[in-house]
Amino acid sequence: MSQITTWREAGGGASYRKKIRAELGKGTVTATDIREIAGPGVPQPAPRYLTFKGRTYCQGWICPVPEGKSWVLLSENEKTRPFLQSGGIDLAHPGALKAVLATTESKHRGGAYDNTRTTVYQGTSTFGDLYKVSPAFRDQHDGTPTGKYAKTELSWQLWLGEDQLVRRVRTSWPEQLGKRSISNVVDARLTGWGAKADIAAPSADETAGPDDWRNSPS
Repeated sequence: MSQITTWREAGGGASYRKKIRAELGKGTVTATDIREIAGPGVPQPAPRYLTFKGRTYCQGWICPVPEGKSWVLLSENEKTRPFLQSGGIDLAHPGALKAVLATTESKHRGGAYDNTRTTVYQGTSTFGDLYKVSPAFRDQHDGTPTGKYAKTELSWQLWLGEDQLVRRVRTSWPEQLGKRSISNVVDARLTGWGAKADIAAPSADETAGPDDWRNSPS
């Protein structure tokens, strides 16, 4: 998945890109490899994250490592799970995707993506509703959304191929930070469904522990 996130406000804005590989097995996502792409405003080296059930590793400027190591064990928690998601939409969880599609307001032909004809489904959901149906969305929050935040509307478009797999997803939502009014847009394109993905966890020899990396030079 290739993803571009853009935010805009009065007087400015910015965007950044990510590349995501996901390994699937037995009806679930078993691992993800997420790379931030170098560009304006992205410190170097650009961060990269490997997530497995119970563990997340990272490398790049945000995770300085001691000499002789190339990865950091960023977190080790039994609740950690890898997801394939974009802009709040859980793309590899059939139940969550079905719930989002149930809010469809319109659909039309969407052209070809990844050499596949698509149909565009379009609708609106709220952060509160996404929290109820999406494990990935819940994992991004410490608690249940409440008040105005729960009622925030997320506009979505999903391009589904003839095989009912997502080939593109675009989401947008407003955000109010004090007096700042921000517009967020996330646009992602997915290719290679069914291709073999072998995402391996770093070995112990090349991985810094949770205490080692905090004291390493930046």
